[in-house]
Amino acid sequence: MRGVKGTSNQRVTWLFRGQRKMVERIVIVGTGYVGLELARQAIERGFAVTGTSRSPETLARLEGMGATGLRFDVLDDPVEKLAEVLDEHAAVVYSVPTVYRDYEEAESGMPRHVEPVDRVLQTCAGAGVERFVYLSSTSVYGDQDGAWVDEGTPRAPTSPYGKMRRDIENQVLDYDRDMAVNIARLVGIYGPGRTILEYIKSGRYKLVDGGKKPTNRVHVYDIAQSILAMIERGPQGGRVYNVSDGDPRTVAELVDFLVDRLGVERPEEVSFEQYAKTRGPNVAARWKNTYRCSNNRLVDELGVSLRYPNVLEGYRAIFGLGEEGD
Repeated sequence: MRGVKGTSNQRVTWLFRGQRKMVERIVIVGTGYVGLELARQAIERGFAVTGTSRSPETLARLEGMGATGLRFDVLDDPVEKLAEVLDEHAAVVYSVPTVYRDYEEAESGMPRHVEPVDRVLQTCAGAGVERFVYLSSTSVYGDQDGAWVDEGTPRAPTSPYGKMRRDIENQVLDYDRDMAVNIARLVGIYGPGRTILEYIKSGRYKLVDGGKKPTNRVHVYDIAQSILAMIERGPQGGRVYNVSDGDPRTVAELVDFLVDRLGVERPEEVSFEQYAKTRGPNVAARWKNTYRCSNNRLVDELGVSLRYPNVLEGYRAIFGLGEEGD
């Protein structure tokens, strides 16, 4: 496989502002499902890892895999606490959600949802951090009526989360470029322990408008290896990457695959109007907004070779299913 490779004692060096710099440490701000997999892969590659979290369970898991766990809350804790683990040999991955549920326009100054990220950005720049990676979302594209989108597609978010993500992206990309920055726009995340199967079994999952919507997905393993590729091989300055498997399938195709292979009952079909009445604007927008997400830049520029090239391959691996026709 041609993807992110390395050895246990590998370090990554490149020319930056006339000096050779070496990334030795990855600091994950807001370690969750993706952050734990990133920590695992980074440690395997020989990086020191510090992960922040408010959860004692997550901190214990980080310590158990050989990382350093740091209790840190971007809203409540002084950012100086984070500064203690930053220096010029660190790359920082910001994986904290948007924090707020509702979008509020700023009458003047910086929007409240941007402030936590900006505080961390300033701290990273002050410590001479090599690279900052912000984990965003393709919700910034809004509704593209099923068309293909890439990093050059104009952003037109319709959901509160998408609008907040857009504002944060702007702040990150407009930041002083002494520090290289990347935006990683993630699509629907899945992996071991995070699938739609339990929702289907419980009856909570609904097929909206027959499941004809294209669903963009990416396995957590491939997210982590893509972030490492940005850290190791990303260009200087600012650059955006869609992190997707690049092979969108319809919701119905995924659901029917699980129904046929695992023998679960097919979910109830409902109209979008019925669904929207029972869910908030952020959840409803995920069903209404349709697009097909290209990953060409990720593959072509960073040389990432996905372990799971589409969601059906990923689900086969998770549930130990055979190949098509077996």
